[in-house]
Amino acid sequence: MWRGMRRVSVVIGVASVAGCQFHAPVPDVPDRADLAITHAALLDVRTGRVVPETTVLATNGLITGVYFGGRIPGYRAARTINARGRLLTPGLIDAHLHTHLIFGDSSTTAGLVNGALSMDPDSIARYRRAFANAYLPYGVTTVRDVGSDEHYLPMLLAWTDRSPDAPDFYPSGAYLVSAEGGRSPVPFAVAVSDSAAAAAKVREYYAKGLRNIKLYWRLRPSAFHGALLEAQRLGMNVTAHIDQQVMTVDEAVDMGLRNVEHVHTLAISVMSREELTAFYQSVPASLGVTSPQSPGFFYQFIPEFWNHLGPSDPRVLALVTKLGADSVILTPTLHVFAGPLGLAYFPVRSWRPQDDATALSPQQRAHAITGYRIMASYVKRMHDSGVRLAVGTDALDPGKSVLSEMLLLHDAGIPMADVFRIATLNSAIGIGQGEAYGSIVQGKRADMILFEQNPLSDAQNLIGQKLVIKDGVEWAPHS
Repeated sequence: MWRGMRRVSVVIGVASVAGCQFHAPVPDVPDRADLAITHAALLDVRTGRVVPETTVLATNGLITGVYFGGRIPGYRAARTINARGRLLTPGLIDAHLHTHLIFGDSSTTAGLVNGALSMDPDSIARYRRAFANAYLPYGVTTVRDVGSDEHYLPMLLAWTDRSPDAPDFYPSGAYLVSAEGGRSPVPFAVAVSDSAAAAAKVREYYAKGLRNIKLYWRLRPSAFHGALLEAQRLGMNVTAHIDQQVMTVDEAVDMGLRNVEHVHTLAISVMSREELTAFYQSVPASLGVTSPQSPGFFYQFIPEFWNHLGPSDPRVLALVTKLGADSVILTPTLHVFAGPLGLAYFPVRSWRPQDDATALSPQQRAHAITGYRIMASYVKRMHDSGVRLAVGTDALDPGKSVLSEMLLLHDAGIPMADVFRIATLNSAIGIGQGEAYGSIVQGKRADMILFEQNPLSDAQNLIGQKLVIKDGVEWAPHS
Protein backbone atom coordinates (compact mmCIF):
# COMPACT_ATOMS: atom_id res chain seq x y z
CA MET A 1 0.00 0.00 0.00
CA TRP A 2 1.32 3.44 -0.93
CA ARG A 3 2.34 5.87 1.80
CA GLY A 4 0.52 9.17 1.97
CA MET A 5 -2.91 7.50 1.80
CA ARG A 6 -5.83 9.64 2.86
CA ARG A 7 -9.29 9.09 4.15
CA VAL A 8 -12.04 9.94 1.69
CA SER A 9 -15.05 11.06 3.67
CA VAL A 10 -17.82 9.99 1.37
CA VAL A 11 -20.28 7.16 1.67
CA ILE A 12 -21.10 4.64 -1.00
CA GLY A 13 -24.56 4.99 -2.38
CA VAL A 14 -27.01 2.16 -1.98
CA ALA A 15 -26.22 -0.57 -4.51
CA SER A 16 -28.47 -3.50 -5.24
CA VAL A 17 -26.43 -6.69 -4.96
CA ALA A 18 -28.38 -9.79 -5.84
CA GLY A 19 -31.41 -8.46 -4.00
CA CYS A 20 -29.46 -7.11 -0.99
CA GLN A 21 -28.87 -3.50 0.04
CA PHE A 22 -25.24 -2.56 0.56
CA HIS A 23 -24.03 0.43 2.61
CA ALA A 24 -20.36 0.93 3.47
CA PRO A 25 -17.89 3.77 4.01
CA VAL A 26 -15.20 4.19 1.40
CA PRO A 27 -11.91 2.86 2.80
CA ASP A 28 -8.52 4.49 2.38
CA VAL A 29 -7.68 5.14 -1.26
CA PRO A 30 -4.12 4.99 -2.63
CA ASP A 31 -3.16 8.32 -4.14
CA ARG A 32 -1.81 6.56 -7.24
CA ALA A 33 -2.07 3.19 -8.97
CA ASP A 34 -0.66 1.38 -11.97
CA LEU A 35 -4.15 0.35 -13.10
CA ALA A 36 -7.70 1.40 -12.32
CA ILE A 37 -10.73 -0.52 -13.57
CA THR A 38 -13.87 1.58 -13.13
CA HIS A 39 -17.61 0.95 -13.50
CA ALA A 40 -17.19 -2.85 -13.41
CA ALA A 41 -19.81 -5.42 -12.51
CA LEU A 42 -17.65 -7.37 -10.06
CA LEU A 43 -18.37 -11.06 -9.45
CA ASP A 44 -17.71 -11.77 -5.79
CA VAL A 45 -16.99 -15.49 -6.11
CA ARG A 46 -17.25 -15.92 -2.35
CA THR A 47 -20.96 -15.12 -2.40
CA GLY A 48 -21.94 -15.48 -6.06
CA ARG A 49 -23.20 -11.89 -6.05
CA VAL A 50 -22.47 -9.33 -8.74
CA VAL A 51 -21.60 -5.89 -7.38
CA PRO A 52 -22.25 -3.09 -9.89
CA GLU A 53 -20.26 0.13 -10.21
CA THR A 54 -17.06 -1.27 -8.71
CA THR A 55 -13.60 0.29 -8.97
CA VAL A 56 -10.51 -1.90 -8.64
CA LEU A 57 -7.01 -0.47 -8.22
CA ALA A 58 -3.78 -2.41 -8.77
CA THR A 59 -0.14 -1.56 -8.17
CA ASN A 60 2.98 -3.71 -8.46
CA GLY A 61 0.92 -6.73 -9.46
CA LEU A 62 -1.36 -6.62 -6.41
CA ILE A 63 -4.92 -5.43 -5.88
CA THR A 64 -4.57 -2.34 -3.68
CA GLY A 65 -8.23 -1.39 -3.41
CA VAL A 66 -11.76 -2.52 -4.28
CA TYR A 67 -14.42 0.19 -3.99
CA PHE A 68 -18.14 0.07 -4.61
CA GLY A 69 -20.74 2.60 -5.64
CA GLY A 70 -19.03 4.41 -8.50
CA ARG A 71 -15.70 6.04 -9.24
CA ILE A 72 -13.68 6.95 -6.14
CA PRO A 73 -12.18 10.46 -6.38
CA GLY A 74 -8.69 11.44 -5.37
CA TYR A 75 -6.37 8.88 -6.98
CA ARG A 76 -4.21 9.00 -10.08
CA ALA A 77 -3.81 5.91 -12.25
CA ALA A 78 -1.22 5.33 -14.95
CA ARG A 79 -3.85 3.37 -16.89
CA THR A 80 -7.64 3.42 -16.53
CA ILE A 81 -10.07 0.94 -18.05
CA ASN A 82 -13.73 1.92 -18.09
CA ALA A 83 -15.51 -1.44 -17.83
CA ARG A 84 -18.84 0.11 -18.87
CA GLY A 85 -20.77 -2.31 -16.68
CA ARG A 86 -19.07 -5.44 -18.01
CA LEU A 87 -18.45 -8.48 -15.79
CA LEU A 88 -15.11 -8.56 -13.99
CA THR A 89 -13.97 -11.89 -12.50
CA PRO A 90 -10.78 -13.30 -10.99
CA GLY A 91 -8.36 -15.04 -13.33
CA LEU A 92 -8.99 -18.75 -13.82
CA ILE A 93 -6.83 -21.56 -12.41
CA ASP A 94 -5.84 -24.92 -13.89
CA ALA A 95 -5.04 -27.22 -10.97
CA HIS A 96 -4.08 -30.24 -13.11
CA LEU A 97 -1.58 -29.82 -15.93
CA HIS A 98 1.15 -32.11 -17.24
CA THR A 99 3.50 -29.69 -18.95
CA HIS A 100 4.53 -32.08 -21.70
CA LEU A 101 1.00 -31.93 -23.11
CA ILE A 102 1.69 -28.40 -24.33
CA PHE A 103 4.77 -29.27 -26.39
CA GLY A 104 4.47 -31.39 -29.50
CA ASP A 105 8.18 -32.22 -29.55
CA SER A 106 8.10 -33.65 -26.04
CA SER A 107 5.95 -36.71 -26.72
CA THR A 108 6.59 -40.06 -28.34
CA THR A 109 4.02 -41.79 -30.53
CA ALA A 110 2.80 -43.45 -27.33
CA GLY A 111 2.10 -40.05 -25.85
CA LEU A 112 4.84 -40.17 -23.24
CA VAL A 113 7.52 -37.62 -22.49
CA ASN A 114 10.86 -38.40 -24.10
CA GLY A 115 12.96 -35.58 -22.67
CA ALA A 116 13.26 -33.87 -26.05
CA LEU A 117 13.01 -30.36 -24.67
CA SER A 118 16.23 -28.42 -24.29
CA MET A 119 16.92 -26.92 -20.88
CA ASP A 120 19.12 -24.05 -22.04
CA PRO A 121 17.90 -20.59 -20.89
CA ASP A 122 16.85 -19.39 -24.35
CA SER A 123 14.77 -22.52 -24.90
CA ILE A 124 13.17 -22.26 -21.46
CA ALA A 125 12.11 -18.69 -22.28
CA ARG A 126 10.75 -19.78 -25.67
CA TYR A 127 8.81 -22.65 -24.12
CA ARG A 128 7.35 -20.28 -21.58
CA ARG A 129 5.94 -18.13 -24.38
CA ALA A 130 4.24 -21.24 -25.76
CA PHE A 131 2.96 -22.00 -22.25
CA ALA A 132 1.55 -18.48 -21.95
CA ASN A 133 -0.12 -18.65 -25.36
CA ALA A 134 -1.76 -21.94 -24.36
CA TYR A 135 -3.40 -20.33 -21.33
CA LEU A 136 -3.62 -16.55 -21.13
CA PRO A 137 -5.89 -15.92 -24.15
CA TYR A 138 -8.52 -17.97 -22.31
CA GLY A 139 -8.20 -16.15 -18.99
CA VAL A 140 -6.15 -18.79 -17.15
CA THR A 141 -3.62 -16.92 -15.04
CA THR A 142 -2.42 -19.57 -12.56
CA VAL A 143 -1.42 -23.19 -13.24
CA ARG A 144 -0.27 -26.18 -11.20
CA ASP A 145 1.71 -28.96 -12.87
CA VAL A 146 1.00 -32.35 -11.27
CA GLY A 147 3.69 -34.45 -12.88
CA SER A 148 6.47 -33.80 -15.37
CA ASP A 149 9.77 -35.43 -16.30
CA GLU A 150 12.50 -34.59 -13.79
CA HIS A 151 14.62 -33.65 -16.82
CA TYR A 152 12.37 -30.58 -17.01
CA LEU A 153 13.00 -29.37 -13.45
CA PRO A 154 15.29 -26.49 -14.53
CA MET A 155 12.46 -25.21 -16.72
CA LEU A 156 9.72 -25.81 -14.17
CA LEU A 157 11.63 -24.01 -11.44
CA ALA A 158 12.56 -21.12 -13.75
CA TRP A 159 8.89 -20.65 -14.59
CA THR A 160 8.07 -20.05 -10.93
CA ASP A 161 9.56 -16.56 -11.29
CA ARG A 162 6.44 -14.43 -11.66
CA SER A 163 5.87 -12.49 -14.90
CA PRO A 164 2.93 -10.50 -16.32
CA ASP A 165 3.61 -12.32 -19.59
CA ALA A 166 2.84 -15.85 -18.35
CA PRO A 167 0.62 -17.64 -15.83
CA ASP A 168 1.93 -18.03 -12.31
CA PHE A 169 3.26 -21.56 -12.10
CA TYR A 170 3.37 -24.16 -9.32
CA PRO A 171 5.25 -27.36 -10.23
CA SER A 172 5.12 -30.68 -8.38
CA GLY A 173 8.08 -32.44 -9.96
CA ALA A 174 7.48 -35.99 -11.13
CA TYR A 175 4.69 -37.85 -9.39
CA LEU A 176 5.61 -40.58 -6.95
CA VAL A 177 5.07 -44.31 -7.59
CA SER A 178 6.45 -47.46 -5.99
CA ALA A 179 9.24 -49.40 -7.64
CA GLU A 180 7.92 -52.51 -9.40
CA GLY A 181 10.07 -55.38 -10.59
CA GLY A 182 10.17 -55.57 -14.38
CA ARG A 183 8.34 -52.29 -14.84
CA SER A 184 9.88 -48.90 -15.55
CA PRO A 185 7.88 -45.84 -14.53
CA VAL A 186 6.69 -43.44 -17.21
CA PRO A 187 9.03 -40.45 -17.64
CA PHE A 188 6.84 -38.08 -15.62
CA ALA A 189 6.85 -40.45 -12.61
CA VAL A 190 9.65 -41.29 -10.18
CA ALA A 191 9.86 -44.64 -8.38
CA VAL A 192 10.62 -44.95 -4.67
CA SER A 193 11.43 -48.22 -2.91
CA ASP A 194 9.72 -47.74 0.46
CA SER A 195 8.33 -45.25 2.95
CA ALA A 196 11.74 -43.85 3.90
CA ALA A 197 12.67 -43.33 0.24
CA ALA A 198 9.32 -41.65 -0.40
CA ALA A 199 9.87 -39.23 2.48
CA ALA A 200 13.42 -38.55 1.28
CA LYS A 201 12.13 -37.72 -2.20
CA VAL A 202 9.67 -35.27 -0.69
CA ARG A 203 12.50 -33.59 1.22
CA GLU A 204 14.60 -33.44 -1.96
CA TYR A 205 11.80 -31.70 -3.83
CA TYR A 206 11.23 -29.31 -0.94
CA ALA A 207 14.91 -28.39 -0.93
CA LYS A 208 14.69 -27.62 -4.67
CA GLY A 209 11.89 -25.15 -3.98
CA LEU A 210 8.82 -27.25 -4.80
CA ARG A 211 5.80 -26.78 -2.56
CA ASN A 212 3.35 -29.16 -4.27
CA ILE A 213 3.61 -32.96 -4.42
CA LYS A 214 1.61 -35.44 -6.52
CA LEU A 215 1.15 -39.03 -5.36
CA TYR A 216 -0.01 -41.67 -7.85
CA TRP A 217 -2.02 -44.82 -7.40
CA ARG A 218 1.00 -47.05 -8.05
CA LEU A 219 2.47 -45.82 -4.77
CA ARG A 220 1.92 -48.57 -2.17
CA PRO A 221 0.13 -47.59 1.05
CA SER A 222 3.16 -47.48 3.36
CA ALA A 223 5.15 -45.32 0.93
CA PHE A 224 2.07 -43.18 0.29
CA HIS A 225 1.67 -42.56 4.00
CA GLY A 226 5.36 -41.77 4.44
CA ALA A 227 5.33 -39.24 1.60
CA LEU A 228 2.08 -37.67 2.78
CA LEU A 229 3.23 -37.24 6.37
CA GLU A 230 6.59 -35.80 5.35
CA ALA A 231 4.99 -33.35 2.92
CA GLN A 232 2.49 -32.24 5.55
CA ARG A 233 5.30 -31.80 8.09
CA LEU A 234 7.05 -29.50 5.64
CA GLY A 235 3.86 -27.55 4.92
CA MET A 236 3.64 -28.78 1.33
CA ASN A 237 0.39 -29.14 -0.62
CA VAL A 238 -0.39 -32.76 -1.54
CA THR A 239 -2.74 -34.14 -4.16
CA ALA A 240 -3.19 -37.70 -5.38
CA HIS A 241 -4.69 -39.91 -8.05
CA ILE A 242 -6.14 -42.88 -6.15
CA ASP A 243 -7.05 -45.81 -8.40
CA GLN A 244 -7.30 -49.56 -8.94
CA GLN A 245 -7.75 -50.24 -5.20
CA VAL A 246 -4.05 -50.20 -4.43
CA MET A 247 -5.73 -47.96 -1.89
CA THR A 248 -9.29 -46.72 -1.86
CA VAL A 249 -10.20 -43.07 -1.69
CA ASP A 250 -11.64 -43.71 1.78
CA GLU A 251 -8.31 -45.10 2.98
CA ALA A 252 -6.31 -42.23 1.53
CA VAL A 253 -8.63 -39.68 3.12
CA ASP A 254 -8.34 -41.49 6.45
CA MET A 255 -4.55 -41.16 6.12
CA GLY A 256 -4.99 -37.39 5.84
CA LEU A 257 -5.17 -36.72 2.08
CA ARG A 258 -7.33 -33.69 1.34
CA ASN A 259 -6.95 -33.27 -2.45
CA VAL A 260 -8.16 -35.94 -4.87
CA GLU A 261 -7.81 -35.98 -8.65
CA HIS A 262 -10.40 -37.40 -11.11
CA VAL A 263 -14.02 -38.18 -10.27
CA HIS A 264 -13.92 -41.36 -12.37
CA THR A 265 -11.75 -43.09 -9.77
CA LEU A 266 -14.54 -43.00 -7.21
CA ALA A 267 -16.43 -45.73 -9.05
CA ILE A 268 -13.52 -48.17 -8.84
CA SER A 269 -12.90 -47.21 -5.22
CA VAL A 270 -16.33 -48.22 -3.94
CA MET A 271 -16.65 -51.58 -5.68
CA SER A 272 -15.82 -54.83 -3.89
CA ARG A 273 -12.76 -56.80 -5.04
CA GLU A 274 -14.99 -59.60 -6.32
CA GLU A 275 -17.23 -57.15 -8.14
CA LEU A 276 -14.23 -55.44 -9.67
CA THR A 277 -12.65 -58.72 -10.80
CA ALA A 278 -15.88 -59.82 -12.46
CA PHE A 279 -16.19 -56.43 -14.13
CA TYR A 280 -12.70 -56.61 -15.63
CA GLN A 281 -13.34 -60.15 -16.86
CA SER A 282 -16.67 -59.54 -18.52
CA VAL A 283 -17.00 -55.93 -19.61
CA PRO A 284 -14.38 -55.63 -22.38
CA ALA A 285 -15.98 -58.44 -24.35
CA SER A 286 -19.44 -56.98 -23.76
CA LEU A 287 -18.20 -53.70 -25.22
CA GLY A 288 -16.77 -55.46 -28.27
CA VAL A 289 -13.11 -54.68 -27.53
CA THR A 290 -10.24 -57.06 -26.89
CA SER A 291 -7.37 -54.84 -25.72
CA PRO A 292 -6.90 -51.76 -23.51
CA GLN A 293 -4.84 -50.40 -26.41
CA SER A 294 -7.83 -50.45 -28.75
CA PRO A 295 -8.71 -46.94 -29.94
CA GLY A 296 -11.31 -45.38 -27.67
CA PHE A 297 -11.25 -48.26 -25.16
CA PHE A 298 -10.74 -46.05 -22.09
CA TYR A 299 -13.69 -43.83 -23.03
CA GLN A 300 -15.96 -46.84 -23.26
CA PHE A 301 -14.60 -48.74 -20.30
CA ILE A 302 -14.64 -46.04 -17.60
CA PRO A 303 -18.20 -44.82 -18.33
CA GLU A 304 -19.29 -48.46 -18.07
CA PHE A 305 -18.39 -48.39 -14.36
CA TRP A 306 -20.96 -45.66 -13.94
CA ASN A 307 -23.54 -47.49 -16.02
CA HIS A 308 -22.93 -50.43 -13.70
CA LEU A 309 -23.33 -48.38 -10.50
CA GLY A 310 -26.23 -46.25 -11.65
CA PRO A 311 -27.18 -42.72 -10.55
CA SER A 312 -27.90 -43.43 -6.85
CA ASP A 313 -25.45 -46.07 -5.68
CA PRO A 314 -25.41 -45.92 -1.85
CA ARG A 315 -21.66 -46.60 -1.72
CA VAL A 316 -20.88 -43.62 -3.94
CA LEU A 317 -23.28 -41.44 -1.97
CA ALA A 318 -21.62 -42.50 1.28
CA LEU A 319 -18.22 -41.58 -0.18
CA VAL A 320 -19.59 -38.20 -1.28
CA THR A 321 -20.74 -37.61 2.29
CA LYS A 322 -17.31 -38.56 3.60
CA LEU A 323 -15.53 -36.20 1.21
CA GLY A 324 -17.69 -33.36 2.42
CA ALA A 325 -17.27 -34.20 6.09
CA ASP A 326 -13.47 -34.37 5.74
CA SER A 327 -13.22 -31.15 3.67
CA VAL A 328 -11.70 -32.92 0.68
CA ILE A 329 -11.23 -30.99 -2.57
CA LEU A 330 -11.97 -33.00 -5.72
CA THR A 331 -10.79 -32.05 -9.22
CA PRO A 332 -13.26 -33.90 -11.50
CA THR A 333 -11.55 -33.51 -14.95
CA LEU A 334 -14.82 -34.09 -16.82
CA HIS A 335 -13.36 -32.72 -20.05
CA VAL A 336 -11.02 -35.73 -20.25
CA PHE A 337 -14.05 -37.89 -21.05
CA ALA A 338 -16.39 -35.36 -22.60
CA GLY A 339 -13.84 -34.44 -25.28
CA PRO A 340 -13.43 -37.84 -26.93
CA LEU A 341 -17.17 -38.50 -26.57
CA GLY A 342 -18.01 -35.35 -28.53
CA LEU A 343 -19.44 -33.36 -25.61
CA ALA A 344 -16.67 -30.78 -25.18
CA TYR A 345 -16.78 -27.16 -26.29
CA PHE A 346 -13.60 -27.24 -28.37
CA PRO A 347 -12.25 -29.80 -30.85
CA VAL A 348 -10.18 -32.39 -28.99
CA ARG A 349 -6.84 -33.76 -30.14
CA SER A 350 -5.63 -37.18 -28.99
CA TRP A 351 -2.21 -37.48 -27.36
CA ARG A 352 -2.06 -41.30 -27.52
CA PRO A 353 -3.36 -43.62 -30.25
CA GLN A 354 -5.66 -45.37 -27.79
CA ASP A 355 -7.26 -42.03 -26.92
CA ASP A 356 -8.72 -41.62 -30.40
CA ALA A 357 -12.40 -42.40 -29.95
CA THR A 358 -13.45 -41.58 -33.50
CA ALA A 359 -13.76 -45.29 -34.27
CA LEU A 360 -16.59 -45.78 -31.78
CA SER A 361 -19.90 -46.66 -33.37
CA PRO A 362 -22.88 -44.38 -32.71
CA GLN A 363 -24.28 -47.04 -30.36
CA GLN A 364 -21.00 -47.38 -28.45
CA ARG A 365 -20.70 -43.63 -28.15
CA ALA A 366 -24.30 -43.22 -26.94
CA HIS A 367 -23.82 -45.92 -24.31
CA ALA A 368 -20.61 -44.30 -23.08
CA ILE A 369 -22.31 -40.90 -22.94
CA THR A 370 -25.00 -42.39 -20.69
CA GLY A 371 -22.27 -43.50 -18.27
CA TYR A 372 -20.55 -40.13 -18.50
CA ARG A 373 -23.77 -38.32 -17.60
CA ILE A 374 -24.23 -40.54 -14.53
CA MET A 375 -20.67 -39.69 -13.48
CA ALA A 376 -21.34 -35.96 -14.02
CA SER A 377 -24.54 -36.23 -11.96
CA TYR A 378 -22.45 -37.32 -8.99
CA VAL A 379 -20.27 -34.24 -9.47
CA LYS A 380 -23.44 -32.16 -9.17
CA ARG A 381 -24.42 -34.10 -6.02
CA MET A 382 -21.00 -33.34 -4.56
CA HIS A 383 -21.40 -29.66 -5.26
CA ASP A 384 -24.89 -29.63 -3.76
CA SER A 385 -23.69 -31.43 -0.63
CA GLY A 386 -20.83 -29.02 -0.03
CA VAL A 387 -17.87 -30.93 -1.43
CA ARG A 388 -15.41 -28.36 -2.73
CA LEU A 389 -14.62 -28.90 -6.42
CA ALA A 390 -11.66 -27.54 -8.39
CA VAL A 391 -10.88 -27.19 -12.10
CA GLY A 392 -8.16 -29.22 -13.78
CA THR A 393 -7.61 -30.22 -17.38
CA ASP A 394 -5.17 -33.13 -17.83
CA ALA A 395 -5.54 -32.52 -21.55
CA LEU A 396 -4.03 -31.05 -24.66
CA ASP A 397 -4.91 -27.41 -25.41
CA PRO A 398 -5.26 -26.72 -21.67
CA GLY A 399 -6.52 -23.14 -21.82
CA LYS A 400 -9.41 -24.18 -24.02
CA SER A 401 -9.92 -27.21 -21.80
CA VAL A 402 -10.36 -25.04 -18.70
CA LEU A 403 -13.25 -23.23 -20.39
CA SER A 404 -14.69 -26.53 -21.59
CA GLU A 405 -14.43 -27.99 -18.07
CA MET A 406 -16.31 -25.00 -16.69
CA LEU A 407 -19.08 -25.34 -19.25
CA LEU A 408 -19.32 -29.07 -18.58
CA LEU A 409 -19.76 -28.36 -14.87
CA HIS A 410 -22.54 -25.96 -15.83
CA ASP A 411 -24.06 -28.62 -18.11
CA ALA A 412 -24.09 -30.93 -15.09
CA GLY A 413 -26.42 -28.45 -13.38
CA ILE A 414 -24.04 -26.24 -11.39
CA PRO A 415 -24.97 -22.53 -11.59
CA MET A 416 -22.47 -20.45 -13.51
CA ALA A 417 -21.59 -18.20 -10.57
CA ASP A 418 -20.68 -21.34 -8.62
CA VAL A 419 -18.66 -22.61 -11.58
CA PHE A 420 -16.59 -19.42 -11.40
CA ARG A 421 -15.96 -20.03 -7.71
CA ILE A 422 -14.82 -23.58 -8.56
CA ALA A 423 -12.45 -22.29 -11.26
CA THR A 424 -11.03 -19.51 -9.08
CA LEU A 425 -11.22 -19.55 -5.29
CA ASN A 426 -11.74 -23.30 -4.86
CA SER A 427 -8.91 -24.09 -7.23
CA ALA A 428 -6.64 -21.58 -5.49
CA ILE A 429 -7.33 -23.30 -2.18
CA GLY A 430 -6.78 -26.67 -3.85
CA ILE A 431 -3.24 -25.76 -4.91
CA GLY A 432 -2.47 -24.27 -1.50
CA GLN A 433 -2.66 -20.65 -2.65
CA GLY A 434 -6.01 -19.42 -1.41
CA GLU A 435 -4.44 -16.35 0.20
CA ALA A 436 -2.90 -15.19 -3.08
CA TYR A 437 -5.49 -15.93 -5.78
CA GLY A 438 -9.09 -16.71 -6.49
CA SER A 439 -11.02 -13.56 -5.59
CA ILE A 440 -10.81 -9.84 -6.26
CA VAL A 441 -9.94 -8.52 -2.84
CA GLN A 442 -7.24 -6.18 -1.56
CA GLY A 443 -3.86 -7.87 -1.21
CA LYS A 444 -4.37 -10.66 -3.74
CA ARG A 445 -2.72 -10.89 -7.13
CA ALA A 446 -4.16 -8.52 -9.74
CA ASP A 447 -5.19 -11.31 -12.12
CA MET A 448 -8.61 -10.62 -13.64
CA ILE A 449 -10.85 -11.12 -16.67
CA LEU A 450 -13.14 -8.47 -18.13
CA PHE A 451 -15.75 -10.19 -20.30
CA GLU A 452 -17.19 -8.49 -23.35
CA GLN A 453 -20.45 -10.42 -22.89
CA ASN A 454 -21.69 -11.75 -19.57
CA PRO A 455 -21.28 -15.54 -19.08
CA LEU A 456 -23.63 -15.40 -16.11
CA SER A 457 -26.50 -14.51 -18.41
CA ASP A 458 -25.39 -16.89 -21.18
CA ALA A 459 -22.77 -19.49 -20.22
CA GLN A 460 -21.45 -19.69 -23.78
CA ASN A 461 -20.16 -16.14 -23.41
CA LEU A 462 -17.38 -17.75 -21.38
CA ILE A 463 -15.63 -18.64 -24.63
CA GLY A 464 -16.22 -15.22 -26.18
CA GLN A 465 -14.07 -12.10 -26.26
CA LYS A 466 -12.36 -11.09 -23.03
CA LEU A 467 -9.66 -8.79 -21.73
CA VAL A 468 -7.15 -10.68 -19.59
CA ILE A 469 -5.21 -8.82 -16.91
CA LYS A 470 -2.16 -10.50 -15.40
CA ASP A 471 -0.30 -8.83 -12.53
CA GLY A 472 -2.28 -5.67 -13.21
CA VAL A 473 -1.15 -5.56 -16.86
CA GLU A 474 -3.34 -6.12 -19.91
CA TRP A 475 -2.02 -9.22 -21.58
CA ALA A 476 -1.26 -9.41 -25.31
CA PRO A 477 0.21 -12.45 -27.12
CA HIS A 478 3.92 -12.62 -27.88
CA SER A 479 5.45 -14.56 -30.74
